[in-house]
Amino acid sequence: MFPNVIVLNGTGSAGKTSVAKSLIELLPRQYLNFSIDSVLYALPPSDLQKMMEGKAITREGYNYSTLVEGYHQAASGLAKAGCFLILDNAWTLPAEKLNMLNALSGFNVCLVGVKCDLRETSERERQRGDRAIGLAESEFHLVHQHLTYDIELDTTFASAEQAAKNLLVYLKEQDVYNGAQLSRENLAR
Repeated sequence: MFPNVIVLNGTGSAGKTSVAKSLIELLPRQYLNFSIDSVLYALPPSDLQKMMEGKAITREGYNYSTLVEGYHQAASGLAKAGCFLILDNAWTLPAEKLNMLNALSGFNVCLVGVKCDLRETSERERQRGDRAIGLAESEFHLVHQHLTYDIELDTTFASAEQAAKNLLVYLKEQDVYNGAQLSRENLAR
């Protein structure tokens, strides 16, 4: 049984979106790739540019935590409507992780840790040019804390396509349990 929601968590430039784009083509059923970028790219272009440059957004009403909460609630709404989802974000704060798990409560969730060597993510970040330099490093020691993953993928040397194939093999071979419940217990500690 394939999960309702596949959560890809890892630092910026670890390859989450590339894995999601490969996986979505391999899965036997239709999934929506719903990344936090789907919400962030809806910001006014000048605010998005500031975010990409690592500058403060000062526009009245801007609150990153509210955007993340909205992302989680939108994901929950899509799942309640019957959509199968691949979520992709760098959840670093315990409160955000718990909020995400609570929003997905009741769904079969597969939690995937997308890991990559810090030097490699930093180099990818530099080459991309659409992320604040240092973002991956700031997330590196926080992103995988307090979550228990169903599977971990290392994209340091593996291509996104290979990582997606590895995840598909796992999904086909495993009776994916609701990892979100186990992780919620970890966050409570």
